[in-house]
Amino acid sequence: MTTNGYYYLGLDLSTQQLKCTVMNDTHDIVLEEAVNFDRDLPEFNTTHGAIQNGDTVTSPTIMWVKAIDILFDRLKNSPVTGKIRGISGAGQQHGSVYWSKSGIEKLDHLDPKKTLQEQLSDAFEINQSPIWQDASTTRECRTLEALVGGPQALADLTGSKAYERFTGNQIAKIYHDRKDAYDKTQNISLVSSFIATVLLGKLAPVDSPEGSGTNLMNIETHRWEEKLLEHCGGSTLHEKLGLEPVEGGKSLGKINSYYVERFGLHPDCAIMPFTGDNSATLVSMNLQEGDCVVSLGTSDTVLVYLKQGAAKATTESHLMAHPTDPTGFMGMLCYKNGSLTRQHIRDTYASSDWDEFNKLLQTDIQDKTGFYYHMQEIIPFAKGIYRFENGGQVQEFENPAANVRAIVESQFLSIRIRLQRMTTVESKRILATGGAAANTALLQVLSNVLGLPVYKQKGMNSASLGGALLAKYGVVDHADNGFKEMMEKHAIGEPELVCKPDLESTKKYAARENEYVRLEKLVVDQQ
Repeated sequence: MTTNGYYYLGLDLSTQQLKCTVMNDTHDIVLEEAVNFDRDLPEFNTTHGAIQNGDTVTSPTIMWVKAIDILFDRLKNSPVTGKIRGISGAGQQHGSVYWSKSGIEKLDHLDPKKTLQEQLSDAFEINQSPIWQDASTTRECRTLEALVGGPQALADLTGSKAYERFTGNQIAKIYHDRKDAYDKTQNISLVSSFIATVLLGKLAPVDSPEGSGTNLMNIETHRWEEKLLEHCGGSTLHEKLGLEPVEGGKSLGKINSYYVERFGLHPDCAIMPFTGDNSATLVSMNLQEGDCVVSLGTSDTVLVYLKQGAAKATTESHLMAHPTDPTGFMGMLCYKNGSLTRQHIRDTYASSDWDEFNKLLQTDIQDKTGFYYHMQEIIPFAKGIYRFENGGQVQEFENPAANVRAIVESQFLSIRIRLQRMTTVESKRILATGGAAANTALLQVLSNVLGLPVYKQKGMNSASLGGALLAKYGVVDHADNGFKEMMEKHAIGEPELVCKPDLESTKKYAARENEYVRLEKLVVDQQ
């Protein structure tokens, strides 16, 4: 199938905004747009896109619906909109949406004269969607692990031990605590499949990488695991999920006529499975074995492409299905305390100024180690701020400015140690992405700690670009050519080298590993 003159739309419904990237057939980005939840939708009273109540963290589902209204309204006057032939994208991982019976029915009868918000205002049995920052399901996690024989047994089965943010545990909490709303729920979507559902006008399946983030899917077969479904949501959960996970690159159907009539999209525009934001980032960077993506954003995430046989399930990392290689895996580390926690330290110790922060980052802080878990951390499971000087715990460093370097070193040492545990494949380079990747001083410390050169791709919303690439992958005939061949034909451009490691510094960090592990255990033991 020739696709000359066609365009592909990638969406990314992240924690703080709904972004889009439109690219052409040769992978040139022709349009980018974003709806920021706090700024553009202040009536929902979110902070950084979320509503926090202790360990419970949610986002208003209808806010996401209104963001879709706004984004497509902005796109409708673009000359490329009517030439878009495929749409895919990403959603923040793990978040869940609870459709009412009437909500699912309304999707198939949308009136192009009305907004989505007007028509879907009562489409959800639960109005606040649990999101990845939620840490309120520890009880559910422990019982799920006990069901299968412990954390490692669950990791072997699903790719991860039980995590508070994983969808299965969020569903289990609602099943136990809000049984009436659960029973009335017609279908459950993840954030990613929610967007695809709204665009299709009918329930869309999750893709297998997203299934990997639920603690409900068998990591080998890519099918829902019945005993886990039964445990988390009773006998009706399979029915509520509706469909088995699917692989990327397969069309789910044409876009609903609502978008054709209201926004001018082409009636042949195909909707592909949506994936998670992390797997979409992996797609956009076209990872090869030996590449290591470090995304420095609201959360810090580390992604590696692992071929069959090189992947190892552990109790502190994630093994997830690969978005374009059905036999491969995506290894992932996820840290909740990313940019917002670094920003908190900047505000406290560097006069709320990044230049001052970067200056203090050059300070030598021998024999000082800090652990900064402003929010409930995932790796390790800990909360609070802990400082150690000369091996002993202290309330504050003798020089408080040392906190700036301590937080950055601590975050990156954790990545170094966990990467070594996750795979025997040696990383060759770091591909940095996320908002904080704009800070070269930060990247230099990352390079020194991991002992690897750091590269960066310029000016890209990597998750939404990954969505656009997945859209094209689903539209073009790839019976004979896989994703790799598609990318080789139209390379996006090699990332640029940002910094090289100071290998003397790397040796010093390597020598600190055992002490870091010892101090981290002291922190975990205090929980």
